[in-house]
Amino acid sequence: MENKMAANTVTFRLLRDEEVYEDFEVEKVVAMESEVVKNFIEKDTGMEPLRFPIPCRNIKSGKVLEMVLDYCKFHAHALYQNNEFAEKALSADKNQVTFCHILLAANFLEIEDLFCLLLKAGADLLKDKSVEELRQIFKIENDFSEQEEEAIMQETKWTYA
Repeated sequence: MENKMAANTVTFRLLRDEEVYEDFEVEKVVAMESEVVKNFIEKDTGMEPLRFPIPCRNIKSGKVLEMVLDYCKFHAHALYQNNEFAEKALSADKNQVTFCHILLAANFLEIEDLFCLLLKAGADLLKDKSVEELRQIFKIENDFSEQEEEAIMQETKWTYA
C-alpha cells in the first residue's frame, strides 16, 4: 500500500546553501498544476513515482511554498474561488513581502493560473491610487522639491484627467 501511495506523490524540496531545508510531499495531481513538475515527469519517462524531489532553490520559505501548494491543492480539486485565494495571499503580510514571494514562486514553478491571479490582484491593489498612496504602499520617500514635483505634474497632467 505504501508503494502505491508513493507512486501518487511528488516531493518539493526547499534548499538553502545546497542543503536540504524542508520537504513538502503532495499528491501528483496537485503537483501537476505546475508546468515545471509536468516537465520533470515527462522527462522522467513516465516512471512512477518521480525518482527525485523537485529542487526549489528560488522559493524563499516553507510558508510561501505551503501557500502555493495550498492553492494547487484546492485548484486541482476545484475547491477555491480564485478571488478567495488572492485575498488570503494579499492579507498574508501587510507590506506585501509574502505576496511578492508567492508571486515569484508561482512564476518559478510555472503555475500560470496562480501567477495571473496574483498579477491581477496586485494590479487591482494599485488601481486608482494617487502618487502619495503608491509611495506609502511601496515605502518610497518623496525626494522631489516642490518645483520638481510641479514640473512633473505639468508634464504628465494628461494622466490625471
